[in-house]
Amino acid sequence: MRTVPIVVSQFIPPKIREHFVMRAKLQRKLHMIPDYPLTIIHSGAGYGKSTGISQFVETSSERICWFSVSAYDHDFIPFMKKLIYSVRTQNSEFGERVIQEMESLDRPVQDADLWSFMAMVVNELSKEERLVVIIDDAHHLMKSEPISKWLQLFIEHLPDQIHFVLSSRNFPKWPILSQMKAKSELLEVKQEDLMLSEEELEHLIIDLHGIELPEEAIHQIHELTEGWTIACAMFVQQLKMGESVNKLLLNQSGSLEDLFEYMMLEILSKQPTEVQQFLMDSSVFEVITPSIVQQLLEDDGSIEQLDQMSEQNLFLQKIDEDTYRYHALFKVFLEKRLQVKDPERYRALNMRAADSFEKDNSFEKAIQHYQAIREVQKIAELLEEQGLTLLKDGKLELLEIQLETLPEKIQGNYPLLIYLKGEVFRYRSNYEAAERFYDAAIEKAHTLDRTDVISLASEGKAHIYLDTIRPLKAKRLLEEAITYREAHSDNQEDLARLYYMLGENLINSGSAKKAEIWLKKAKESNLFLDDVNLEARIYLRTGQLERAKRFLLDKKEQMAQVEYNQLPKSHRDTDILLSIIFSMLGEPEQGKKYAEIGLRQGVEYDSPFVEACGWMRLGHTEQLLQKYDRRTTEACYENALRIMEELNVSRGKAEPYMGLCMLYGNDQQYDKAIVAGMKGLEETEKVNDLWLSALILVCLGISSLQAKRYEKASTFFEDASLYFRTCEDDYGIMVVSFWQAYASFQAQDWDVFEEKMTLFTKMIQANHYEFFLRKKTLLGPTDLQVTVPLLYQAYERGIQKSYIGRLIYELGYHQAENHPGYTLHIRTLGRLEVSVGPNVVEESMWQREKAKELLELMVTKRNKLLRKEALFEALWPGEDEESANKKLKVTLNQLLKVLEPNRKARQESFFINREGNSYGLNPRAGIELDVSEFERLILAGMDESDPEKAKDLLLKGLEFYQGDYLSTRGSADWVIGERERLQVLFLQGAEMLAQISVRLKEYNRCLYWCQRILQHEVTWEEAYRLTIYSYYQQDNRPQALKWYRRCEEVLKRELGVEPTMATKELLEMLQ
Repeated sequence: MRTVPIVVSQFIPPKIREHFVMRAKLQRKLHMIPDYPLTIIHSGAGYGKSTGISQFVETSSERICWFSVSAYDHDFIPFMKKLIYSVRTQNSEFGERVIQEMESLDRPVQDADLWSFMAMVVNELSKEERLVVIIDDAHHLMKSEPISKWLQLFIEHLPDQIHFVLSSRNFPKWPILSQMKAKSELLEVKQEDLMLSEEELEHLIIDLHGIELPEEAIHQIHELTEGWTIACAMFVQQLKMGESVNKLLLNQSGSLEDLFEYMMLEILSKQPTEVQQFLMDSSVFEVITPSIVQQLLEDDGSIEQLDQMSEQNLFLQKIDEDTYRYHALFKVFLEKRLQVKDPERYRALNMRAADSFEKDNSFEKAIQHYQAIREVQKIAELLEEQGLTLLKDGKLELLEIQLETLPEKIQGNYPLLIYLKGEVFRYRSNYEAAERFYDAAIEKAHTLDRTDVISLASEGKAHIYLDTIRPLKAKRLLEEAITYREAHSDNQEDLARLYYMLGENLINSGSAKKAEIWLKKAKESNLFLDDVNLEARIYLRTGQLERAKRFLLDKKEQMAQVEYNQLPKSHRDTDILLSIIFSMLGEPEQGKKYAEIGLRQGVEYDSPFVEACGWMRLGHTEQLLQKYDRRTTEACYENALRIMEELNVSRGKAEPYMGLCMLYGNDQQYDKAIVAGMKGLEETEKVNDLWLSALILVCLGISSLQAKRYEKASTFFEDASLYFRTCEDDYGIMVVSFWQAYASFQAQDWDVFEEKMTLFTKMIQANHYEFFLRKKTLLGPTDLQVTVPLLYQAYERGIQKSYIGRLIYELGYHQAENHPGYTLHIRTLGRLEVSVGPNVVEESMWQREKAKELLELMVTKRNKLLRKEALFEALWPGEDEESANKKLKVTLNQLLKVLEPNRKARQESFFINREGNSYGLNPRAGIELDVSEFERLILAGMDESDPEKAKDLLLKGLEFYQGDYLSTRGSADWVIGERERLQVLFLQGAEMLAQISVRLKEYNRCLYWCQRILQHEVTWEEAYRLTIYSYYQQDNRPQALKWYRRCEEVLKRELGVEPTMATKELLEMLQ
């Protein structure tokens, strides 16, 4: 990457003129800059933005960095380097790492890089002492989407001691600015603040320039100019030249712009002829230096005039000792004047300048001058010669603008330009247009024997097929490109990149082992791989899950250490990959965290592919966590499918279809599960992705098992096993062998059971996959208890006996010989709901209401065994012992039929303990009780000192409270005490969460939980206090007063008391 030319004058504020109005009111506002993270100064041209900030710089004691943006700074890399250079005026070592990373880029800047460069700059700035960073003329940057995105990211993550100032002709339309306004984090200096007041205009005319004018004339000038600084200055200029004030005031221009044009012409016409010519000639250039005057204007005699004209205030600004710049409006006026008066000279000067800049390798400046005179042929030739370099240097915006201006007829003569246009569209994710231009470039290149362009365009098409996951198409193009480069190019870096791409493509088609060969070949060239994930994907697809996880986490940690936070562009994203790995490892909370990060990045950086992957991976984690209803999880997959459809990435639909297959299968919707799974399979088989096909086949097999379609399940599992063996994925082989063992156990096919269970135990032992039996995993059983009977059966049949025996003990199943093979789920907060494994017990299955009541009683007294007499008294009060005993026996028998329908005659119950004449729940049966989890989480949250951790615990606990304990049981004595105890615990937990929310300044959350409290207990005074305080903090005094009055009224009506002193003190605060 070429060095970005640095013009020192861009980092020096303009000098304050001698006759400058010291604007006290404006400066008071500007001196508030260090009190705000962000300041935006915006107005039209000519209102004195640069001068006003320069005065602030001159009078401030702050450490200040200055960067005046030029029209050439709209590409990301030059902008970044110049921004770093501006900070180096205060710290000469700043940004070295950022510069190195930018110079290592061998491609245009992508969304991925914006995040990483922002993080690097912010991390380094966080080590600085207090600093004000000013960007003047920032409107030039708004045309660049990458720079605009980067600035928004930068503003969002500004360190506390950095104060950022943007001066622009317009107010940026960035969402974050509204948020900052609401939080009082944005200082806005508007056009109205910059307008000269009548008093300031009087000071300028009378005091500074010694021109005597009546008060009425000054008033009329102010009305005519509307305080527009540049127009006021022109009036002064005219008056100093002897113009009559009355003549000037007679001008009836239709607008301020017309007034400006008229006065410019008046000022110019009063200059000597040679000065007029010099002004018009030199307006062609962005900046004016002695060398430009000598070499390009060939006018040695005018050098000394520069200082003189600057002193005369002819809208020529002296930036440093020998660099000048016209005011933007004056420059435009002079250029137009030259074009009209002497078009040939205007053309000749631009041609001379373009030629000179081209020789100096300042190609952007050369292009600007060619563009000014519509020399499209020259632009085409220059882009043909330098286009690849500009692309590599990250000048995507410049390329896009210039290619758009070239007529198609001229473009058509240059196949490289057609290819470059394809590159622009590809980096904008417009794959359809990109492919069209690549094809056109290849067609034209064939006629001109431009094999280099053919190779480049083929590689570009391969990139499209990689991003849209079409491996068969990508394979042919990559092989052609590799063949050409190996024969015609010595550039090992280019070859290594192609090897890497081919490896990635092999991963997409399910050939992980082959991909590993090409990755190794790419690494041999010592190529810097900015996409770190191919190696991790190889580990994932060959069953090395822990290794894949460690690789990615280590990489993230390394990036953090070197301040390089890699952000992805597509499905190869680190966080998205980590999400599915954690789901497969049985760590769904972590999986959810990384899925949400990926989803957020996809939305934030306008990368719909990443967003879609985030949705599908979030769906996987929600299935494992089971926190939300099925519809919410289903929506995750539907969002992913919708986005993939919009992107026309058919292969991307396979995984969300797989997720839906799992979801419907677990929900006993067999037909829908099969339809979804077969749709996913159709997509993977199109591109021969055996690995993903195998995952989908496993899901189809599990869905068939749950519907007791054993033959169908067997076929799906056999195909999945074959595919996993082809991919050499030990994890996949282990998963399939488990489900085959489970299916044969259900069918009591003991020969197959022994074969598959032997393979399963060997695989988990050899590869340390024991987590599959301890945690819910993406392809594992949703109820881990189903594994218990399998392990006991394997032990009895002598399969890996010592290992299985140890597993049974370590898993806590050594007292579970009569285990039914599923988990019992009991919900009591609200109405009673019981699930036997995945199956909800319907109301009709109870047959006897007393069976349900017996279970409710045992849950209520869950921590002890109940003697018969206690059961009689609670369930059949007043019955004689013999009658009550008979009823208990029948009721207990019915309860066991509901809870353990497959229990053998006279076999001990697993879920119900019996010791003599006492009964109760088995504490070792692993029964999932919502009430136990609720109590555990609330108490843990109330004991936690860290507010964030406490908030998380309380939120999780309060989610369980779906209603009062056994709300339909009525007012039985044995239930009322527990119901009231749990209700108080709910209120205490909600109050604690509301208090923590206030500490964290999350006032809306506080208000929500206060409302929940008052719905249960209308006299809970602390809820009123927290509500009043939250509204006060949100500057909503009327609502705060309303809630105080409501508290006062309720306490008086319900309890006959006044609010406590603590509540009354809040009222004093409001008044």
